Amino acid sequence: MELRQLLYFVEVAKHEHMTKASEQLHVAQSAISRQITNLEDELGVELFNRMGRNLHLSKIGNLYLSQVKIALNELKKAENIVSEYANPEIGTVKIGFPTSLATNLLPTLISSFREKYPNINYEFVEGSNKELNENLLSGNLDLTFFSPLPIKSNFIDTFTFFNEKLKLVIPNNHHLAQKKQVNLVDLKNEKFIFFPETFSLFTDITSACESVGFQPEIIFQSADLHTINGLVEAGLGVAILPEIILADNNPKDSHIIDITNPALSRTVGIGYTLQRRLSPSEQLFKDFLISYFNVDIEVAN
Repeated sequence: MELRQLLYFVEVAKHEHMTKASEQLHVAQSAISRQITNLEDELGVELFNRMGRNLHLSKIGNLYLSQVKIALNELKKAENIVSEYANPEIGTVKIGFPTSLATNLLPTLISSFREKYPNINYEFVEGSNKELNENLLSGNLDLTFFSPLPIKSNFIDTFTFFNEKLKLVIPNNHHLAQKKQVNLVDLKNEKFIFFPETFSLFTDITSACESVGFQPEIIFQSADLHTINGLVEAGLGVAILPEIILADNNPKDSHIIDITNPALSRTVGIGYTLQRRLSPSEQLFKDFLISYFNVDIEVAN
């Protein structure tokens, strides 16, 4: 069995017509016909039902086609892997990230990385911390941003990049707007705009509120920062958001205040699988991140 036989078979199966396959492959019709016959002889089955010039896949032909496509796809992946190892600067980086890092941090990092490696391609997977962790364990992702970071294990290793404050966002006409900082308990009678329950920030903030004796009254939940800011500006409630989100998205009709007693913060970093070796391009990106954030590897480990 030869690779060209499988390629010819897939093309003929696609068109169910020898002449059309010949035109697409730029190979003589007789040569394709001969290779298909040789393949059938080797397998001992008829892959096509022949009716004049038209061909129709037989039942076993359909079954065989599905497996051949899988095999050819795996061969293509293998070619890409070899090509990427030979030149990691033209490979693909597949990155996971939580929504709360999408508006500021991720674009900044990708822009900086692209200046060094302009020919690398990207695939992005957005999700909650739980979803990203599941993607990492299942093999759909090898590298992802997290906030907060999962616990290190035999399957996942992590690096912390920085800690950032969570801040209170309120309308400009709010009764707390003149304060520079507030105690968390001062918010017990407020209505809150929150991220969805699947977000780690939801759990972190509600737990902090409960630790000072109140359950936050949540009137709306959204994964969209602009929606949260818009509802706060409209005076419908207050929000607690990460500092990095607010850096370039400071709502014009809102006020940002520090929270104390307790001060709220979160960690931001990356997690990567220990079950598989990162691709050369992904290793480049990981090394870039460690350098960008000046991570001390020995301390991190």
